Amino acid sequence: MKPIVQTLALITGLTLPVSAGAENITLKLYAYGIKAGTISINGAENATAYSVKGLVSPSILLRMFKDIGYKGWSSGKISKGKFYTRKYDGRARTGSRNSIVKMHWNNNRPVLDKYSPERAKRDYDISPSKQVGTKDLLTAAYLTFRTVTADNLCNVTHKMFDGRRRSQIQLGKPKISGRRATCAGSYKRVAGFSPHQMTKGVNFPFTMYYEQQDDGTYRFKEFISAATLGKIRAVRK
Repeated sequence: MKPIVQTLALITGLTLPVSAGAENITLKLYAYGIKAGTISINGAENATAYSVKGLVSPSILLRMFKDIGYKGWSSGKISKGKFYTRKYDGRARTGSRNSIVKMHWNNNRPVLDKYSPERAKRDYDISPSKQVGTKDLLTAAYLTFRTVTADNLCNVTHKMFDGRRRSQIQLGKPKISGRRATCAGSYKRVAGFSPHQMTKGVNFPFTMYYEQQDDGTYRFKEFISAATLGKIRAVRK
C-alpha cells in the first residue's frame, strides 16, 4: 500500500460535469506511532466516465526530515461497472529526486509518454506495451477507498502500472459483523522492481475496515498495515 499513498495527488479541477456523482475522502495517516500527514482523494463519476484527484499533505514533523509529495491526475471510462484508465499524469518528490510520469491507455494498454528523469535501461525493466489490463495507482486507490454497495465490497484484484513497475492490490471477501465489514488485503510487487527492492519484500498484507451507512452502502473507515517498527494506519476523518 505504500506506493499508493505516495502517488495520491493534487491537481486543479475534475473533467466531469457538476451533476456527476462525487466523493471526497480525507484520511489521517499515522506511521510508526506518529502522524505522517493527511491524504485526500476526490473522485467524480457519471455513467460512462470518471476522474480522480488527490492530495498528500505531510505533517510538519515529516517535512523536517524529507521534502516529499506528489501531484497527479487520472481519468478514464466506465463500462459495465468496470473502470478503465485513459490518462494519467503524476509528479513526485521523494526527498532525493523529482519525477514526472505521463501515460495514456490505448485499447486497455498503457503507453508511456514521459518518464523523467530518464535513465539507462536495466535488465529488470518491463515493457509498458505488455501491461494490458492495468490501471494507474491513483485510480486503484480511489476504487479501494470509495463508498460501495454490498455487492461491490472488496473481493477484487486491481492490477497496476506506474510507468516502470507492475504491482497489484488484492482484497478478499468481506467479513461482516453487524454494521462493520472487514477485508483482508495485500499489496504485491509483480515486476519491474530492482532485485534489492524484491529482497525487501514482495507481499505486504493489510486490513481494511468499512462501516455500513443508513442507505446500505459501505463507507471506508480505517486501514491498518503491519510494519517492522509498528503499525501504519490511515483513519478517515
